Amino acid sequence: MFEYLNGNITYIDPGYIVVDVNGVGYKVQVANPYRYEENQPAKVFVEQIVRDNEQSLYGFYDLNEKKIFLNLISVSGIGPKSALAILAGQDHSGLIHAIENNDVKFLTKFP
Repeated sequence: MFEYLNGNITYIDPGYIVVDVNGVGYKVQVANPYRYEENQPAKVFVEQIVRDNEQSLYGFYDLNEKKIFLNLISVSGIGPKSALAILAGQDHSGLIHAIENNDVKFLTKFP
């Protein structure tokens, strides 16, 4: 539904950020909230996930990170929160390489 939010970061929490877009604060769960700066403008790519009892926005620093997230959640047993935990690591190229080469040892180090 949404591709990105363009606004000011008004709050940073260890698990999420709040993006103010024209007076509406969107709570966006992110892998690493400290990549953003409070009271600064930012463009946050998002994915909305709707479940029976919740609606959540998951945010990404760039479009590539969002694509990795979408690939991760397409794997059976990996949900959005697990995918964010995997993305919290800084080695995205290593993650992509491990997926492409079926490196189970690398992939099983994540919770």
